[in-house]
Amino acid sequence: MWTSRLLILGLVRWLQPVHGYDVRRELMSWKVDEWGGLKPGSIYHGLKKLAADGCLEVVATEQVDNRPARTTYRVTAKGEQEFQTLLRDKLWGFDRPTDPFFVAWSFLPVLGPREAAAMLRNRAAKLRDEIDRVGVLYQMQSDDPRDHDSFIPPHVAASTELIRDVMELSRAWCERTADRIESGELVTGSESHVSEETVRMWKEHISTLDANGKPRPKRQSR
Repeated sequence: MWTSRLLILGLVRWLQPVHGYDVRRELMSWKVDEWGGLKPGSIYHGLKKLAADGCLEVVATEQVDNRPARTTYRVTAKGEQEFQTLLRDKLWGFDRPTDPFFVAWSFLPVLGPREAAAMLRNRAAKLRDEIDRVGVLYQMQSDDPRDHDSFIPPHVAASTELIRDVMELSRAWCERTADRIESGELVTGSESHVSEETVRMWKEHISTLDANGKPRPKRQSR
């Protein structure tokens, strides 16, 4: 998973030589389990995998009393190259965000208008709560590294603004779309439109597509 590789390589690169335990503690303080999908156990697995791939090298392994052994890592030349490549690929590139909501939205007609509008109002309320939470964290931040409990690097604070703005746009869309459903402008809950004739025509259309869902070139008549 590129997320764990980039996060672990980047942090080891900054703090090297560094214990795997310290890498875990620092990444968890970033709440990567919430926005990066990186679980605590995956961090240790990622460190070992990167070492096995030659991107990290073990500097030392220390055993203190009966505590678990602590391994110290640093980045290799191969790891530095992968980090630089991943970093620029993700910053300069663009990937469409994957949200389960949009997958389920494909089948909105299954819901009646009342449930569809209520669902959107509920989503808007949850987004509003999250916007408020992010806003409180933003106000509590400090740009002084000596404030250990509230220090947030300026570039991270800037990304927090982006997250908050995107959620506000989504919240407003939910409210606006719920209004359209309730007014009858956006019709939903009409599965009846999928008649046998509609399904037949639909299947005929599908048969004109290739394996990637693109229209096949039409054959030119001689």
